[in-house]
Amino acid sequence: MSEAPVVAIVDDDEAVRDALLDLLLVEGMAGQTFASATAFLEAYQPDRFRGIITDVRMAGMDGLEMQRRLRALGSDVPVIVLTSATDEETRERALQDGAFGYLTKPVADEVLLTLLRGALARR
Repeated sequence: MSEAPVVAIVDDDEAVRDALLDLLLVEGMAGQTFASATAFLEAYQPDRFRGIITDVRMAGMDGLEMQRRLRALGSDVPVIVLTSATDEETRERALQDGAFGYLTKPVADEVLLTLLRGALARR
């Protein structure tokens, strides 16, 4: 039996973290939540996470900077940006920096899950 993929959820909104974790659990996936990009990077271990769902706008380090730092570490873990930032410049920057996908809140569960399954299958 294979182990469920662990997806990191990085968002400074506790309600969003909890809702996303519940969604993953219902779908048979494992998740671990982080209240900040800094907290995630402090806990980061290569090969621990199969995917990351992150917000852009967070106190301290934003999700795009976290993604850049992961890439600088040599990580190819797929990053899905889930944010309320609707401006095209932020979207383009996220995708140019290697995000697997960019979704704006609110998003239908099935849209997020389809993108996440694609990201996990890629690895």
